[in-house]
This record gives sequence, C-alpha cells and structure tokens, in this order.
Amino acid sequence: MDLNSQNKVMRAGFMIIRKDDQPQPRIKYKQFGFPDWRTFEKFSTKAERDRRFKELTKDSTIIED
Repeated sequence: MDLNSQNKVMRAGFMIIRKDDQPQPRIKYKQFGFPDWRTFEKFSTKAERDRRFKELTKDSTIIED
C-alpha cells in the first residue's frame, strides 16, 4: 500500500499494523495523527507476536500492511 492510500485509510479511522523483527519481535502501527510507524507491542518470541497479530486483525478497524 503506498503512502497516499495509507493516508486515506487512516483518515477513514483505520489503524494499519505490520510485523517487525528488529530489534526484537514487535507489532508496529500507524493511525491518523501519527504518520510515522510506532511500536504497538513488543514480544519475547515471534510465535507470541504472530498470535497477537492474528487477534488484532479480527478487529474491523485494524488492517494489515
């Protein structure tokens, strides 16, 4: 998704999330008012992060990048 599309989605009230592994497994997010990627949650394992990520994507206002 390009930056213009991300901005449209965020203005509509959605949060965008993505997985990251550096410096440790975490979920990053972007939402209206916060144009840069920020850490949503940190995890000790990738499996733990992936379970939480799957749980978050069930929310109708959260989408995956």
